Amino acid sequence: MKFPITRESLQAFDFVKEQQEKIEEELQIRFTQILEGVCKEFQRTMQLNSKEKRFVWRNMHLLRTLHMEEVYRVGTSYKGVVDIDSYLPQFIEKLKGIFIGCDIVVDPLKTYLIIDWS
Repeated sequence: MKFPITRESLQAFDFVKEQQEKIEEELQIRFTQILEGVCKEFQRTMQLNSKEKRFVWRNMHLLRTLHMEEVYRVGTSYKGVVDIDSYLPQFIEKLKGIFIGCDIVVDPLKTYLIIDWS
């Protein structure tokens, strides 16, 4: 809910829709934090990676935390199985917007990601 708010908006208020919008907003904030972490790690290791012209990011587990946070906020019980497939395409698109023209590859087990600029 954003203020100031009109009477019409209050009358049309949908709690479920509001919760979904809030979750999506928090998800985007978390995506931004993870992407900033990727960029910082990339900068920190650039000297080591410049010879092979590729960067391996091994923190894919952070995408799993996106799901856990969402499930927790929605109030659903967490069963221990996390499906990052719903977030991975969006995450890769955001990375492609940062690392323009680079190949971005995820290993089959989804434990690491490679940014290749060779």
